[in-house]
Amino acid sequence: MKRNRVFREGTIGGYVVAGIDGVELFSSTKKACPECLRRKTQSGQTEWFHRSVVCMTVGKAPHVILGQEMLKPKDGSGKDEGELTGGKRLIERLRKRHGHFADVIVADALYLNAPFIKTLKENGLEGVIRLKDERRLLFQDAESLFHRGEGKKKSFQKGKKKAEVWDLSGFEMPNCPYRLRVVRYHETWKEKGKNKERWMWLVTTLEEAGYEVLWEMMNHRWDIEENGFHQLKTYYHAKHCYCHGATEVIWNLLIIGFNMREIYLYRRIHGFIKRGISRKSVSRIFCDDLQTEKVKNILYEESG
Repeated sequence: MKRNRVFREGTIGGYVVAGIDGVELFSSTKKACPECLRRKTQSGQTEWFHRSVVCMTVGKAPHVILGQEMLKPKDGSGKDEGELTGGKRLIERLRKRHGHFADVIVADALYLNAPFIKTLKENGLEGVIRLKDERRLLFQDAESLFHRGEGKKKSFQKGKKKAEVWDLSGFEMPNCPYRLRVVRYHETWKEKGKNKERWMWLVTTLEEAGYEVLWEMMNHRWDIEENGFHQLKTYYHAKHCYCHGATEVIWNLLIIGFNMREIYLYRRIHGFIKRGISRKSVSRIFCDDLQTEKVKNILYEESG
């Protein structure tokens, strides 16, 4: 992909944007392995499960998974690893292996954390992270300025939605050596004859990007769920425990298969997007072809 400059024009606003998020693969109250994480169910039973942090390109297709990091079970402090720990390790590993693999990382509010932001900046990346917690001093400081009318920008229209914008830079967060930019959006639209609205806040280290581009980045954060996890769980059966002793190996093989399909459809088949063919249909065709006698013979030949 790098050699063929798949993302030479970026994925959103000229930037190569990747999302990072955690996904649970499967769980069991009966079977476990040394790499399992554990938790208590409402009934008090111990439940074992596997969880991975995934980094995937968002915005312009193809949506490609750049890497994953399995969360590890209990360490010396007696706690299983969390997403932040796995996310930082994944960012560092991707940078070491692929160099500059992306320009911007988008993430949910869980990742609004000083050590994570420092990891991004130290690896040559910018962050665009959701801000939700109204108890944060960062939220309160920005809100007080916005209420006084500071940072008010020109509103814009995206489809049926109209968005008012407040945008200010220079905010501080405890233990974070970088100044942060806070952007607030108030979206309004009509749906089935009713007026709808939504407030969205984000924090970013990216100073150059326009607030419309940042809005698009944050909204495309859902690509990792809709175009990644949903596809892998529904059509690649990632929730199925094929072999408990080789969970990470199988997960990586599924990701390789997913990436190959994405690249084939969006880079090899010209005009695939315009044809209106769903990836679900393509997956069904692939599966049907694997059931033909000809392919069976190839798969099961002694030298095949």
